[in-house]
Amino acid sequence: MNYDILPLYNPDLEKEPPLEWQAFREVVDKMDALLFVTQEYNFSIPGGLKNAIDILSVPSPQPHIYHKPALVITDSSGARGGANANAHIQQLLRYTGMDVMNAFVTVGNVQQIFDQHDRLTDHTTAKMLNKVLGDFVNMVNEK
Repeated sequence: MNYDILPLYNPDLEKEPPLEWQAFREVVDKMDALLFVTQEYNFSIPGGLKNAIDILSVPSPQPHIYHKPALVITDSSGARGGANANAHIQQLLRYTGMDVMNAFVTVGNVQQIFDQHDRLTDHTTAKMLNKVLGDFVNMVNEK
């Protein structure tokens, strides 16, 4: 997602929300679930992603992400794979009422596990991602 197109959230604009917010909310309303995949920035969540979640979390007129299933996957160049960002995003999503899958999925050392064509070459990571994504699909289908 390109976060540059979403104006910063400001509750004062809720009476006449920007068209970008309206379109974003309408698209998300139609989704069965949300998969969050992001890098860790400065040991936390990227600002654009936080803004997007803020825009979706407001019940205007209904909550856009309340009880919607979610899975969080983070990555980083370090060995911890964005663990801080993962914890922060999960905390934020749970607070907003999303049904976050109980999984802590991080992918570390990303520069070393993808080839020059951005293909995942690490079989252990691929196996882990296949399993967790399958579990997430099952969770969504059970709702």
